[in-house]
Amino acid sequence: MRLPGLCPAFFLALACAVSAPSQAQTQAQPVPEYVMKATYLYNFMVFSDWPQADPQGGAVAKESLNLCVFGPDNFGPALSNLEGKNVNGRRLNVMRMNHLPGVKKCHLLFITEREAPNMSSIQNSLGEAPVLTVADSPLAVGAAVMLSVDGNRLVFDINVQRVKKLGITMSSKVLQLARSTN
Repeated sequence: MRLPGLCPAFFLALACAVSAPSQAQTQAQPVPEYVMKATYLYNFMVFSDWPQADPQGGAVAKESLNLCVFGPDNFGPALSNLEGKNVNGRRLNVMRMNHLPGVKKCHLLFITEREAPNMSSIQNSLGEAPVLTVADSPLAVGAAVMLSVDGNRLVFDINVQRVKKLGITMSSKVLQLARSTN
């Protein structure tokens, strides 16, 4: 049915004007890269389970989880804001480290770009301790999880064999979101 004197283009324009969000709404602010990476690290911890004891016979703390950054980091307050959060009934501790002694206390160890070339030394220090290693540099060969930027998206790859060898269980939800699981 046509309305006299009004063309269909007018209705289309009116419908677009009424339903179109304001310019401020359409220009969403991008999330800074390290805020997004901190969110991914937190979610890796939420969707992972660690063994109750490490292979060397040490007990893994049941009341807290340690998210560690090895080397100088660019996270700023993004990681500090996670301190004390509840992760499956456990308190999250954020630790920044510059020396290898103590890395076995970590549940998740993020290796910064500057430390990525030292991955073999880091792996030797960790041994078979159940520490989920995460990096964002291809130089960190052997990391369990590799973060990378693909276009405007942050993506990750999981070395499932490494994760299983450590006795860590990652949720199928995380595995499905990974770009690859090799």
